[in-house]
Amino acid sequence: MPLLKKKSLLLMVIFSGAGQLFASTSLSILPPEDLSNNFNALVREVRPSWWGNWSLDLAIKPGAIGVIDTNTGTFHSAGQQISNISVVSGVISEELKLSTSDVKGPQVASFSMNDQSSKVSVNTDLKWQFSKRGAMMAQWDLVQEQSLKGPFQVINENMDLLKSVAEDMEMYDPEAGAISQGFGVITGVLLAKSGMNVASLSDASQWSITGQADSLQSMLGRGSAKASYSSAGGDSDVMSVIWPSEPNTTTDDLVPVAYTFASINGEQIIPYWIEEIEAFQIIFENKGSYFVKATLKYQSSGGEKELHQDIVGFMTRSMENIPLDATELTLEMEFVDAIPSTTDFYHWDTPLGTWSTGKRHVEIDGWWPGQPSFIVQEDRTNTTSLSVTTDK
Repeated sequence: MPLLKKKSLLLMVIFSGAGQLFASTSLSILPPEDLSNNFNALVREVRPSWWGNWSLDLAIKPGAIGVIDTNTGTFHSAGQQISNISVVSGVISEELKLSTSDVKGPQVASFSMNDQSSKVSVNTDLKWQFSKRGAMMAQWDLVQEQSLKGPFQVINENMDLLKSVAEDMEMYDPEAGAISQGFGVITGVLLAKSGMNVASLSDASQWSITGQADSLQSMLGRGSAKASYSSAGGDSDVMSVIWPSEPNTTTDDLVPVAYTFASINGEQIIPYWIEEIEAFQIIFENKGSYFVKATLKYQSSGGEKELHQDIVGFMTRSMENIPLDATELTLEMEFVDAIPSTTDFYHWDTPLGTWSTGKRHVEIDGWWPGQPSFIVQEDRTNTTSLSVTTDK
C-alpha cells in the first residue's frame, strides 16, 4: 500500500478547558478528494494515533475488517466484522474543536427573539468564513469511546478468517502466507452526539447554521438542550457533513468521528497503525559540542542484537533497520570527555504500536565542560535522571 502523503504543516495546538480539545493548523491546500487526509492531520494534533472519519461512515465500528487507503485517508470496509467480540464502552465529555488557520468563526450573523408562545426563544445565525481553498473546521460533542477488548487475542484467534478476507481484497500473498500492511481491524471509535465537518473548495467562501440558540449551543458541544438546527448551508463550493443529518430533528443516535486501526504485516499485528512501516529508525541530532557514542541493544527473533553509531557535534546520524519484532530496546549514550564521565540510558519495551511513524528523534545537547543531556522528542523526556556518572 502507498504511504500517507506528506503534508506541509505549520502547527499551533492549544488545550483549553476541562473536557475540551482544540487544534489549529495551517495546512497545504489540498484538492477536494483529499479532504479526509486534511481531516486526519487535524485529528492527529489531539489524537496522534487516530484516523478521522470525515464522512461519518457508519461501517466504522470496533471489529470491522477492511483496508485503509493511505492515498485518500479513508477506510474501505470488507463488509465483514469479527464475531464474538467484547466491546468496552467509556463515557466521555469532550468538545472537539479543529480548524485550519484560514477559518474565522463562529460569528453571530443575526439573532431574533420569538415570544409568541408562553416561552421565549432566541433564534441565532452563526457564520464561518473560509479564506483559502482547503480550509476546514470541525466541531463535535464527543460522548463515548468504544474499544475492542483484547484486540491482540481477538485478531490472532481470527487470523484464518482475516487471511481469507485479505485475499478477497488483494491484500494477501498466498505464496508467502502474508497479509499486507493497510489491511486490518478497527480497534477503537470516538462517538459524538452532534457536530459538523465543513471545508471550502475555493479561496473565499462562507457557511452558516441557524436555529434556536440553546439547540445550536448543543450542536457545538456547549449546551444541555437537544442538539438541532433549522437550516445549514453556504456557498456552492463548501462541503459539509452535519449530525443530526436533517434540520428540525433531534436524535439519540451516535456517529463515529475518529477511530484506531490495527494493521497486519504477515501475521504480525501493528496496533495504532497510521502508515506503512518496514522497519524502525532512530534519528540523532547533535546540537551540542560533545562527541557521543550511541549503542542500541534489543531482543528480536534472531536473539539479542546491537547497533552502534557515533555522533559528532552539530551532525545528524541514524540507526536503521530495527526490526518490527524488536523488544526490550535500551539506548546507551556515552558522552566522550564529559567531566565527570557520563553515560545516559533510555528504554522502550517495544516500538510496535507506540512508534506510529516508525521513528524516534533523539536531540542531543550540552557544551563542554557543561552537563550533557538528550531528549527523545516524541516522548519529550529528559534522561538526566537516568545518567550514570563516574569521576575520572
